[in-house]
Amino acid sequence: MKSTWFYGMNTVDDLYTHIVQDLEEAGKISAYAADANEPDPRYKAYGVRASGKQQIFQKYRALIRKLEHEQQIGLAEQLIQSKFGEQQSLGLRILEPLASHYSSYNFHQLDELVRCLYGWSKVDEFTGSLLRDVLFRNPDTFPTVVRTWNQDADQWLRRTSVVLFTRKIASSGLFNDFALEMCNNLIYAPEALVQKGVGWALKDLMRSDKERILDYVLHLRRQNVSKTITSYAIRDLSGPEKKDFLART
Repeated sequence: MKSTWFYGMNTVDDLYTHIVQDLEEAGKISAYAADANEPDPRYKAYGVRASGKQQIFQKYRALIRKLEHEQQIGLAEQLIQSKFGEQQSLGLRILEPLASHYSSYNFHQLDELVRCLYGWSKVDEFTGSLLRDVLFRNPDTFPTVVRTWNQDADQWLRRTSVVLFTRKIASSGLFNDFALEMCNNLIYAPEALVQKGVGWALKDLMRSDKERILDYVLHLRRQNVSKTITSYAIRDLSGPEKKDFLART
């Protein structure tokens, strides 16, 4: 039987208040200052790790899913706009099955949320699920948004624009031309975490376009582009293949 407080949980604001209270309480007993090793001073956190966030989400999951879709999105937006990493992770969990909500008429809403992410851990979470699914659903229109992130002054938006093309998107081979364009625009980015994002994207793109991407990475090495990028890009090479590649440079 549910505790009596569940029955008074009728509004998005009620849910948001209880979720934040639980995160704050969990943070008080946590041994960590943050939920990830994030260097940006804008990144806020309670110190709740992945298992703690999962427990809190499961506690409220049934109530959240009983809300109308627009209410669920409103709750997720509150969590993400808070700038607290743990709240953003829970907001993402709410949005993951609702990717179909986003299309060209409201990409600006998604853009506003992504601009609240101030760390590599959140960028990587969002690109690995929600943003991936939005791209697959909107292959002709969403790249326009990604291109604006690629040229933004904020390093997290630029990292987003390349890390999006890792994992399943890279393996699909559907966006390789555009992914290479995004990566090439950032080969001289000054931030290490943007460079690592470029290298990661190139590494994963080899899963569907190996010869082409290897030739491109070889070109980057010969142009003395940051070793952070090229070293990340060839991480999956090993043995004679890696030895042969390095000999060509």
